[in-house]
Amino acid sequence: MSLINLPTVALLLFGLSPAIADTTPLILPDRDVAVSYQVSSPGRAAQGYQFEYDAAGQRARINNPAQGTYFLVNLPAKTAQMVVPQLNSVVNAPDFSNLTQQITNAQGARFTLLGKSEYAGMTCQNWLVLSSQGTATACLTTDGVALHFTGKNAHGSGEVTATSVAFGPQPAADFSPPTGLNAVTLPPGVLQQLMNGGQAP
Repeated sequence: MSLINLPTVALLLFGLSPAIADTTPLILPDRDVAVSYQVSSPGRAAQGYQFEYDAAGQRARINNPAQGTYFLVNLPAKTAQMVVPQLNSVVNAPDFSNLTQQITNAQGARFTLLGKSEYAGMTCQNWLVLSSQGTATACLTTDGVALHFTGKNAHGSGEVTATSVAFGPQPAADFSPPTGLNAVTLPPGVLQQLMNGGQAP
C-alpha cells in the first residue's frame, strides 16, 4: 500500500473547498506559521516533516529531513517543485503541477463538525471531511492550522500529528529554489512514484 505523506496531505488540505458544512472551517493558515509534524502510515516507520507557510503569498515549504529534500508549493501560480540539494537540482514534473491544479480547483468537500481535541499544546476543532479524493478527519485551529489529520484515499492511509507550532514571519528565501540549480523535468508518473515512497502508483 502506498504512503500518504505530508506533501500529499498538504496539497489535499489546500484543495478542500467546502460545499456543505455545519459551519465553514478555515482550511488555510491566516498568518505565517512553522509546524513540525510526525507522519505515519501502515507498514512504514514514522517520519518527521517541517511545514512553513507564507499566508500573504499563499506559499508553502515542506521539508523532509530524512531525505534532505523539500517541496515548494505556490497556490496562486498552481505550481509545485521538489528541490534536491544533494543533486544540485530542482525537479519539475507535469503530473505534479497538474495534480496541484486539480486539487486547488477541487469542489464539493463535505465538512461535518465533530468534537474538540488538543495537540502540540493547542486546541483544535475536529471535522469529518468527505470529498472525491477520499475521507479524512482533520483537527483545525481557529487560525486554520491542521494539528492532526487521518485519512485514506486510493493510494492508502496515513496519520499526521503536529508536535510543535510557531507563529511568526518565515524567511522569504525559503519559498523559492536557490539560484544556480539544475532544472530537471521528470516524465509523467515518476514524481508521484517518489511521493509514494518509491512504490508504483
